[in-house]
Amino acid sequence: MYDFDQIINRRGIGACKYLGVPENILPMTVADMEFAPPPEMTAAICRRAQIGNYAYTMMTDEDYEAIINWVRKRHNTNIPREHLLPTCGVLNTMRCSMYALTEPGDKVVVILPLHTPSIKSASMQGRIACESWLKIDESGNYTFDLADLEKHFISGAKIIMLCAPHNPTGRVWRMDELLPLAELVKKYDAIMISDEIHRDLTLRGHSHVSPGTLPGMAERVISVFSPSKTFNLGGCHIGSAVIADGEMRAKIRAKFYEFGHECGRPPLFSLIAQTAAYTFGERYLDEMLLYLEKNIDLATEYLSGLPVSFHRPEASFLLWVDCRKLQLNTAELTSLLAEAGISADPGHYYDTYKIASYTGLQHHFRLAIGMPRSLLEPALDKLRQRLLRY
Repeated sequence: MYDFDQIINRRGIGACKYLGVPENILPMTVADMEFAPPPEMTAAICRRAQIGNYAYTMMTDEDYEAIINWVRKRHNTNIPREHLLPTCGVLNTMRCSMYALTEPGDKVVVILPLHTPSIKSASMQGRIACESWLKIDESGNYTFDLADLEKHFISGAKIIMLCAPHNPTGRVWRMDELLPLAELVKKYDAIMISDEIHRDLTLRGHSHVSPGTLPGMAERVISVFSPSKTFNLGGCHIGSAVIADGEMRAKIRAKFYEFGHECGRPPLFSLIAQTAAYTFGERYLDEMLLYLEKNIDLATEYLSGLPVSFHRPEASFLLWVDCRKLQLNTAELTSLLAEAGISADPGHYYDTYKIASYTGLQHHFRLAIGMPRSLLEPALDKLRQRLLRY
């Protein structure tokens, strides 16, 4: 059994989530977790450190096989090694893919709401981000607006960015949702960049489908993933891309090289951490997913009967909380959360221009609950007590 109740003090070590945050505020902002890593991973890093030479390193057969075996076991997908492109992280891969496959002035479809760094990836260096907002279906869930998406393809967009599973809503896209989207991509001869960084964290009752496995999509999809969310390795800047099309893969590899990164030569200790996580981390992940389910249960219990709501996430450790009934603006909502002793990402972070053009987005916040329950429960209790005053 792994210990997910262990408290790790991350203040004073440069942890982004805690920088500038007062001691009396629990940051529930950045999408990382408060758990200790698998001890097998820590041991592997320490063993390599004790060797005492940290010179240039390249990926070995063992490192490639760790990735391939993980994807086969966890996602029932066989990746030919030649399709695998080792990278320095998901965001860098998305940006390099964008630069390699488009020119300034080209249109890129982004499906909103979406976390800010991905939005920026679609609009850098003169590319034009075309917004397509998720719509609410009859069951109250977020889903694709296919008619709106098709308008962007008709207007000339050749790239679409997909977040699967979706951040911030926690949706795991079903096969029946992805198939018509894939048909649009094929119909308009487009390319999909699929950010699958949260896929290992798919929760019970849901199944992640990588768009590249859909009929006719292998040569049209760049699937990007990483152990960084799964094993809390965001600071390691490492990941992988599956790119079946050889010409596309060569272009993206060349763009990485142009930006000073050689694929297959990741930072030494990042590589050690990734290989150990993928080799020894399966039981750790299974236990952590059960722990996260109980955290979500706890949040559901504490936030029930209040003028806020969220749909149970289908993946990961993020709650997309709807506060429209409070009728507070962003500043007022941030102040309310601070009075409850927490900070969260405001909804307007997930809009292209930070102006919450989508109705109600400014009345949402994203809450990261991947933490020991001895931290989470008091935070939820304080939030509940504060909300009871409305």
